[in-house]
Amino acid sequence: MKKALAIILTFSVLFVMGGWTFPQDNGSENRFSLISYLETHEISSYEEFIDVIDSFSPETISEEKDTLGEIVYFHIDIDYEDRTVSVTTIEETSYDRSNGASNSASKKYYNDIGALIFTITVSGSFKYSSGSCTATSNGGSFTKPFYSTWSSTPILSKGNINATKAYVRIRGTATNGGSTKTYSLTLTCDTSGNFTSY
Repeated sequence: MKKALAIILTFSVLFVMGGWTFPQDNGSENRFSLISYLETHEISSYEEFIDVIDSFSPETISEEKDTLGEIVYFHIDIDYEDRTVSVTTIEETSYDRSNGASNSASKKYYNDIGALIFTITVSGSFKYSSGSCTATSNGGSFTKPFYSTWSSTPILSKGNINATKAYVRIRGTATNGGSTKTYSLTLTCDTSGNFTSY
């Protein structure tokens, strides 16, 4: 019983300081920096990015991995002011293209040491033809690992950028104590069924 209690207490200590700061055994000057790594290494795929997180990040909790085989778009952004990294992906679902398409896009936010702090996801179904495109349904979510103390209530919307391009969108502001971070993710579809995200 004493051993079990000691393990629980040790585990609890790992996730103090805002819910996602991890201990550094070698001192802060030797810690892994995700931003520094991305500045000096070219990451060409989402699978490679996940490998970097798994290999070099001090994060000790295994996150459920995405279905990597269906990801058709991947992009990394660095926010130097907040010292965070966001990774955007589009994961296309199987659908009869003659009738339209359904897709989802996600953006994962990591702190500088590679710990996931929250994820936003937007999804939508689209009908399109040679002359027009419309979003017929939309959804989205704000999720976080259990150790993260970030929270938010997202706003979902859908509509048209113009007659030939429709969109679904998630946006909002996440808070963590005195810290705030504004987020937005838009998934678009055009008259040819091509998807983009920003």
